Amino acid sequence: MKRVIYIFALVLIMVFAGSELNAQNCNKFHLYGTCMQYPGAGYKFDGQSRSNVIGIGDKLVYNVIFYGDRDYKLIFCATDIFIPVHYVLKDAVTRDLIYDSKKDDYPETVELNIENTRRIMIEISVLGLNADQELTNDYFGCVGFLLNYKPLKK
Repeated sequence: MKRVIYIFALVLIMVFAGSELNAQNCNKFHLYGTCMQYPGAGYKFDGQSRSNVIGIGDKLVYNVIFYGDRDYKLIFCATDIFIPVHYVLKDAVTRDLIYDSKKDDYPETVELNIENTRRIMIEISVLGLNADQELTNDYFGCVGFLLNYKPLKK
């Protein structure tokens, strides 16, 4: 009887540990997905870069501090069937629109020149335009953005 309880407990641990590992697969997607393009000379990695699990119809919202006197390059990436990534940048205080990737046909990268420190809201959703609609309705994948910066040239 003790052996059966031991085996049952071991199976439960494996099931929960396995589901926990699956939930974390997107944790560092921005570090190994297509976000890892060369940003250009002089750019440094910003630790505010993020990744998360997403599905069609979901929207992720991040508040990021952009420090003054810096050029920023944001690179967006997603699991292949979810491409393109739709992202909108808004001032976090006034909610004024800074940039909507839809107007430029969803580019992977955007550059910002920030003169004064400000908080910017990044809203991310995935479109999956080239994927089978039935597949994407029940599928979750990864999305991420890699934030790079360098001193602003004056």
